[in-house]
Amino acid sequence: MKKISHTQSAFTLVEMVVVILILSALAVTAYARIAQIDTQARLASLQSFKANVLSTATMAKGMCMTDPLCDSNQNTPSANINGNTIYFSHGYPVGWLGNEDGAGSLYQLLDTGKFSVQPALSDTNRATYTLQGARDSNHCKLEYTITTGAANAGLSVTIDSAGC
Repeated sequence: MKKISHTQSAFTLVEMVVVILILSALAVTAYARIAQIDTQARLASLQSFKANVLSTATMAKGMCMTDPLCDSNQNTPSANINGNTIYFSHGYPVGWLGNEDGAGSLYQLLDTGKFSVQPALSDTNRATYTLQGARDSNHCKLEYTITTGAANAGLSVTIDSAGC
């Protein structure tokens, strides 16, 4: 006769609790990393857009310097870039001219992607772009400013990433 064993092999309650605790700790760690990914992606977008704006404005300034129509002595210097007439202030493309499509301004030269210009915060020597989908669009923005002081005219491109 065969002897029938009544022992069953299974996990004990202690083993189950330990496994659940380990899995919970891993889940919390993974969630913390995943929760920050969207913020990091928005910050990277903002920094990339800043680099794009700086390079585009610098390229446009170079085009202006070589174009006789963009003589800085004119009231509204302009240059033809990629089939667009772009207006300049102190050698840099103007920020925003107040028209709906941004014709004649830096906006025409940029691929703005998920950024939109805020006309109420922009004028000839300035443009403010905000990132769509940011937690606080007032603090996830890029500001393009042409400084107009006679001795130190230049370009300033700053980002505010506090609300990304």
